[in-house]
Amino acid sequence: MGFFKHLRAKSHNKHESSNNSPKRSSPLAIRPGRDFAAKLPNDILTKIMVQVAPHTQDTTYEPSERSTVGEGCMLCDLRDLAKAGQVCRRWYNAAATVL
Repeated sequence: MGFFKHLRAKSHNKHESSNNSPKRSSPLAIRPGRDFAAKLPNDILTKIMVQVAPHTQDTTYEPSERSTVGEGCMLCDLRDLAKAGQVCRRWYNAAATVL
């Protein structure tokens, strides 16, 4: 019986101490549902999409194996850009401009 009494006393003390302490909120806390990219200008969003698929800005006609623009797979980059374009209309417009 003494064990349960001890648990009850701890939970009671914990509840009282949580009411006395001020609530902390981080200024960098991300709340669900907020769109931080909504405030970005269209030219910045387009530059971000260019960084997703840097091969789209390559104007040389070399094969992708010899192209020195970025590292990675060109098809994977284009797939990522297409997926980013499905997020919202603004992102679609930026991704379509890059493509």
